[in-house]
Amino acid sequence: MAKKYRKVKRSRNLYKKRKGSARKAIEIILMVALVGGLGLIGFAAGKPLFEFLFSDRGEEEVLEWTPPEDVEPDGSEDIITQTEDEPVDEDDEPPVSAPSHNAVFAPASVLDNSTSLAAYIQQAKSNGYNAVVLDMKDTTGNLFYASMYEPVKNTEIIKGTLTAAQIFAVFEGTEVTPIARINTLFDQLSPRYVEDVSYAFADGSSKWMDNRPDAGGKFWANPFLQGTRDYISFLVEELAEAGFPEIILANNIFPYFRPYDVSILNPEFTNINTRYQGLLGLVDACAEKKGSSKLILEMSLKDVVENYSGFNNSAEILRGKNNLGDASLLLVFTRSDFGEELITGENSSVILPRDISGLVNMLYKQAQNQIPGLYTIPGLVIAGLTDGEITDILRTFGELEFESYMIK
Repeated sequence: MAKKYRKVKRSRNLYKKRKGSARKAIEIILMVALVGGLGLIGFAAGKPLFEFLFSDRGEEEVLEWTPPEDVEPDGSEDIITQTEDEPVDEDDEPPVSAPSHNAVFAPASVLDNSTSLAAYIQQAKSNGYNAVVLDMKDTTGNLFYASMYEPVKNTEIIKGTLTAAQIFAVFEGTEVTPIARINTLFDQLSPRYVEDVSYAFADGSSKWMDNRPDAGGKFWANPFLQGTRDYISFLVEELAEAGFPEIILANNIFPYFRPYDVSILNPEFTNINTRYQGLLGLVDACAEKKGSSKLILEMSLKDVVENYSGFNNSAEILRGKNNLGDASLLLVFTRSDFGEELITGENSSVILPRDISGLVNMLYKQAQNQIPGLYTIPGLVIAGLTDGEITDILRTFGELEFESYMIK
């Protein structure tokens, strides 16, 4: 449709009368004086004005934020140069090597026998899943398959009767992929049977527990110790040789050390700036034994995005993210982890979207911005979510072009 234009009526003459020579001279003198005065004012006020116009006036950023650049403890700095609006060079994109899965976490009871496992596989398949995650080692330290690791194979630790190979065989021909999961450092049982696993007092006088025994104190596995690395890497090798194409390493985490604990333990184990190297050493030991299987490091999505003081808790290993090799990351979203805002600095926060799709979209984009070059898989804890919210989240995973996801 052609645009319509309104005729503008003018109430005064646009053309001025010609000025006389005397008037021109007076105007020039006045103009020079005015410019000089403005120059003095500009000199005095220009800097404050510039700072007012271009400085940060404390506005709260909503929906998107750029966190401080993460500086590695060894002094190397990761500079993030790619943003959402910049074109992506295909040569810089991380290789997509993990197979496409929509996986569900199975209860430990399915490993009681091959019949229970076969029934669960068919149930998962009928529900639309093409992969099943099996907890082969839990947070207590129990093994739900018959491991051949000599120090534990005839102990209370072994809860399963099927070998890793027998478990894998149940999946053959089902078109459902088995994924093994190992809880690594939450382990109060193996220190009782495996040498060189537990934290100990720096003077070697006693094994360390996270509290008094009468208050429920528990042992932990220490990633710095060779006994821990030998044990966990043996399990990885055992599962890889059985045929599991992917193996999740979960709870790669240090205990909470109180001031007293710090005073009696080796500083190497408690120094937050350097101890991530112990986690890297454990993963390296597992990588040497994984064969063609892929390692996946599980962590909380919140621990990845809330890292203004450095990556902590389940994401602490990301302090050495440049040394993770080809390991993938499973970033698990739990709705109860997030309220109305997220702390992004000592004196700053970001308001989070109330809409579940917007929230998930924002958080995973921010996580990927924090860990460029690492292949990520979203995980979802469905507790507390409605069916509609679950559907919206899975749709958002697709919009973010994730090739796989895992549901707990």
